[in-house]
Amino acid sequence: MTRFNGRSVLVTGGGSGIGRIAAIRFAQEGALVCIADVDGIRAQAVAAEIGANAVAVTADVSRVEDNALMVQSALGSTGQLDVAFLNAGYLGPMDGLAATDEALFDRHLAINLKGVFLGIKAVLPVIAPGGAVIVTASTAGIIGLAESPAYAAAKHGVLGLVKSATPAFAAKDARINAICPGAVETPMMGALDADVIPPDALSRVPLRAAGSAQHVAEVALWLASPQASFINGQAQILDAALLSTFVSSPTGP
Repeated sequence: MTRFNGRSVLVTGGGSGIGRIAAIRFAQEGALVCIADVDGIRAQAVAAEIGANAVAVTADVSRVEDNALMVQSALGSTGQLDVAFLNAGYLGPMDGLAATDEALFDRHLAINLKGVFLGIKAVLPVIAPGGAVIVTASTAGIIGLAESPAYAAAKHGVLGLVKSATPAFAAKDARINAICPGAVETPMMGALDADVIPPDALSRVPLRAAGSAQHVAEVALWLASPQASFINGQAQILDAALLSTFVSSPTGP
């Protein structure tokens, strides 16, 4: 498949998990991929796995200068950016409100919210006509998450940013959407990185079960493609009906 033949694609958080799979899949479909990750060694390993059509850059998305660096790296020889998958994120402890201190709250906002803001700002001036931006949010951006209120607050903010940025990207003839995964088997959730398989070989995820990184990556590719050109400013849920059939936690006394 060549949906992205010759297109320039930036993937943040590309050193593992969803970002790694997405970077590989974009390259398989003809893209020139820039893999950005705070762990430069992992980013380099993914670039090496892809080959000549990939470059790696070490970038902390919470820093203005690092966002500028990764965008410039993604421009490469094409001089434009066709797709940005702003996927980098932080999960952290899941110990509830009482255990969430100011430092943890600030870390979530810096990576999961400010990082998205800075990425959107860096991408906007160089996004190509017909281009697309996909931002990884979470089902925790739609409902509360008692285990990590700071994570949920940041992801709620991400959805507000995406919706608010839609007119600015539309003025550049580009689209921006968010994806909201539920549970996903990634290193951030304690799983190992998996091999990429043919998309048609992906199995259906049972009701309310965890999906794979590739289940999410394939949706990101689709949202970036012309097939999704009618979708803009939306929050796409990927959760095996978790929210549709959600069983709430017990109430307190």
